[in-house]
Amino acid sequence: MGWFRRKFLTGLLILLPILVTGWILYHFFNSIDSIIDPLIERYPFLDFPGIGFVSVILIIFLVGVFGGNLLGRKLLGFLEVIVSRIPLISRMYIAVKQISEVFLRKQKTVFKKAVLVQYPREGTFAIGFVTSTTHFADRKNEERIFVNVFLPTTPNPTSGFFLLVPVNEVIYLECTVEEALKMVISGGAVKPEYSRFEGLRLPDWTRDNNNDK
Repeated sequence: MGWFRRKFLTGLLILLPILVTGWILYHFFNSIDSIIDPLIERYPFLDFPGIGFVSVILIIFLVGVFGGNLLGRKLLGFLEVIVSRIPLISRMYIAVKQISEVFLRKQKTVFKKAVLVQYPREGTFAIGFVTSTTHFADRKNEERIFVNVFLPTTPNPTSGFFLLVPVNEVIYLECTVEEALKMVISGGAVKPEYSRFEGLRLPDWTRDNNNDK
């Protein structure tokens, strides 16, 4: 029974994401088909398999074309101002928008690199994202370099903290921003695949597990 249970759970873990994704896509395309039903009734020659899929692609493309020109950007900016003033909806919209920008934009976001910083106390690490660097001159007129780090919260990465971390105290992760963001959103359930860290050498007690000597 133990063997059967393990194999059953393995099969469930494999099939569940596929079935849920297929169910969402099926209902999404059906909803698109229902919207264009009046058009098909008026123009029967448009009734062919895949019309819903073609319609989705065309709508997305046209929105992209419209949003890329000056008039479209101004109109979208005006609509975003209105949405941002609606309680609850504004938080959901901003969260979805920022997460989408991380995964879809070629330039990604202002996040340049995923890092580990000691937070909220020494010896405890949190995942953050480098945005830029800051240079200060101390009282002895010696330059000090800090890394600007955005430290997101879990499971909503759109809120968090801004930290100025000394450059020699930052551990750079050998994974992409997307992989690190998935780990933050999932609360550590989804882990990036990397073998070692770059930057600051890890403490002695971690060397056995990270091959970083």
